Amino acid sequence: MHRDGSQHMSEQGNEYLINLKSLGNAKFIYCSATDTLHIIMDEGDADKELLLENNVIVRIRSGRVIEIAIQEVSKIVQE
Repeated sequence: MHRDGSQHMSEQGNEYLINLKSLGNAKFIYCSATDTLHIIMDEGDADKELLLENNVIVRIRSGRVIEIAIQEVSKIVQE
């Protein structure tokens, strides 16, 4: 973690900035129909979408993470 509260996430040599301080303004939305937890840091369309391990989707715009979606979240909570 950096002094400004940010962390870097890399995917095949690319790095994306996650500003953890911005989580204070984030929306946390659970969709029971899809069993998905959405953590939305910024509204709008993403430039890129990454599917990570464990059914985690990261949406990126202008090199910054704008949303993290955790699919099948009830399975993770039960573990």
